[in-house]
Amino acid sequence: MPRTSTLGLIGLASVALMACTAHRAVAETKGYVISWFQPAYYAGDDDCPNGVSQELDWKEIFAKEGKTPAEIQALFEHPQSPEFIKAMMHRGPHGEDVCVDPASVLDPSWKTVQGKHSHGLNLDGTQNGAATANTCKHDKFVGVDGEPSVDNQLYRAMGCAKIDRGTKEKDGHDAFHFAYMNERMREGLFTYLIEITGNKDLRNSDNVEVGIYQGIDPVMQDGSGGVRADTTLRISADKRWHNKVHATIKDGVLTSDVFDLNLSNDPMVIPEYHFKRARLRLEMQADGSLKGHLSGYQDWNQMFWSTAKGGWLLEKFSSGNCPGQYYALQHMADGDPDPKTGQCTTISSDYGLEAVPAFLIHPQEMKVSKTAQAGDAVRTAASH
Repeated sequence: MPRTSTLGLIGLASVALMACTAHRAVAETKGYVISWFQPAYYAGDDDCPNGVSQELDWKEIFAKEGKTPAEIQALFEHPQSPEFIKAMMHRGPHGEDVCVDPASVLDPSWKTVQGKHSHGLNLDGTQNGAATANTCKHDKFVGVDGEPSVDNQLYRAMGCAKIDRGTKEKDGHDAFHFAYMNERMREGLFTYLIEITGNKDLRNSDNVEVGIYQGIDPVMQDGSGGVRADTTLRISADKRWHNKVHATIKDGVLTSDVFDLNLSNDPMVIPEYHFKRARLRLEMQADGSLKGHLSGYQDWNQMFWSTAKGGWLLEKFSSGNCPGQYYALQHMADGDPDPKTGQCTTISSDYGLEAVPAFLIHPQEMKVSKTAQAGDAVRTAASH
């Protein structure tokens, strides 16, 4: 029987080691489907010391307008009639619809967040919220995780809205408004996908690319009503919704560079999401999922438009107040000052984001058509 030399054994071991090392060095691509994406409002103990929003006192409002007790009683006999709705909404000094023209009335002092803590990131780079070329002067929060100088003025303006209030235990996921909106996503109204490419080490990589895309397939639900993992979903060919940004991963936490993010959304509420100077921070979970936040600046007028569209339903059944919310957003806006008026046109915000593993299929005109998941190597398929 032939004998293998010691040198030969060393050589074979070296080849095997190099092959193993080369395999480990191969960059992987991971796909995910977003299972939660809603504003992150911190339900703290001191955030709304003046209480949360309440339905307006319509009898008092109608009386101040000069309506007689008999007229008011007649309106309340049919509180969903066209007459009642018209009386509610057209309460401007000249009969203006206050959701269409909120500035027609004086600021009714909507209740805003007074607490010191919030989800979010330091978006403007200042420590004290001083005005910069891209921002207006504003107060800062301390991050829920202790991060200093956090910007989240959307929460400051809207965090005391009754329908946006969840519990600390569920991190706001049980807020009626946000739970309803996320349910619309699970029902198939829109799908958001994430792809992370170039990660040679899932825990530490200094050069990865994150893609955030619109999906064209509805998400699938699991047995508990959540988003099912490891499904195959197609990326939209519409490049308006193709967002890419460089990122790093350190100890399982992905942090992106600054970028602009554009996504299609619910046409009945906010038709499109546009985040300016956004940043992404996601933590890799033990089960392969992602959990974290997206912070950036949004057009506050667009945010109000979604409120105004709800009109009388918002004010009658959700403790809303169109003029109050309009003025709060305007006063709290802290990004992109108008060069003529100085009024800031965008507002800092923070969204909670969760995603589960998925296989993503790219449009045919793109060379890569499928990304691997759950520890598999990269798999690609040529376009037809």
